[in-house]
Amino acid sequence: MGRDDKRQVAAEVALALLEAMRTTDLPADRLKDEDVRLTMPRRLGLSAVVDRQIALFRERVRQGLRMTADEFAEFIRLVMRRPDAAEVFFTMGSQLAGRKVRRVTRWLPRVLRLYLTRKRITTALRKLFGRRLGGFGSGSFTFEMSASPLVQVDPNGDACEMITGFCQRALQESVGGGLVVAKRQCETRGDRACRWTVDVSTRGKA
Repeated sequence: MGRDDKRQVAAEVALALLEAMRTTDLPADRLKDEDVRLTMPRRLGLSAVVDRQIALFRERVRQGLRMTADEFAEFIRLVMRRPDAAEVFFTMGSQLAGRKVRRVTRWLPRVLRLYLTRKRITTALRKLFGRRLGGFGSGSFTFEMSASPLVQVDPNGDACEMITGFCQRALQESVGGGLVVAKRQCETRGDRACRWTVDVSTRGKA
């Protein structure tokens, strides 16, 4: 993300990434009383180290603390080494949106719910990252981000999935279920900007 000593990124962002690692590493068929830290010690998300970091960042969130972009970049690098990095980043974005994007009242017309959701997505991202992080272009739902700080850290583009998960969760909760957000363009592929779109006129897979 480049050398930056400003503490702009909310501690909630790192906490969501740590919790997403743990969520992803938890086996779906684990026994009720199973201590997964002992039975599956190679899964970093289930390690005592991650447990301690989660506890630490929960306290930092409670105190309203922030971190530098370089500090957050270290968390991204930790995850991008994983073969399931895209899944972890998507889960992180979804969890963040569930906490930080205020839902739009369902009785409003769909077009108005979509408009308000777009505004709340950009507002929530700006508050979380302490800076403008992309914006909406023309069309019902076209989110673009150029000179992406995520791509600067992760040249594979997996970290962009946090935006996919963030937008999809916000849309599903305020506009309607079954909407699928997809990254259509990416700076890692030589495109001018990273771009996410969704067909809001039809329903995708749940």
